[in-house]
Amino acid sequence: MEGKKLAKTIVSVSSKTLLFVMLALVLYFVGRTAYRFGNDVFNERAMASKNNATEIEFTVPEDYTMKSIGKSLKSKGLIADEKVFAVQAKLSDYNNKLIPGTYTLNNAMTPTEILTTLGTKQTEEKESE
Repeated sequence: MEGKKLAKTIVSVSSKTLLFVMLALVLYFVGRTAYRFGNDVFNERAMASKNNATEIEFTVPEDYTMKSIGKSLKSKGLIADEKVFAVQAKLSDYNNKLIPGTYTLNNAMTPTEILTTLGTKQTEEKESE
């Protein structure tokens, strides 16, 4: 009888310890992922240095969505992550306020610089170039 009670206690304590360790690991990985995502959102980086910048033509279509803009920017090597870009766009003054047209961007621009360029009306001089 005493042996069964001891075995139950050991199993109970072991399972609670295992559950606690698993919960701690889940919290660690979720926290690490959230931190990295937040860091990417608020600590913007350009894809290249100013010395190695490459100019890239980019067109904002009339029927754009921010999701389609993010995918296009990523495919052209202007941003690293379209999900991070979507959050950066939501937090910016230019969310869904981009001006359709063709722009010259470069891969040394940060996402905020790209959004500012795409959301600012081009002057006649820029359009004629």
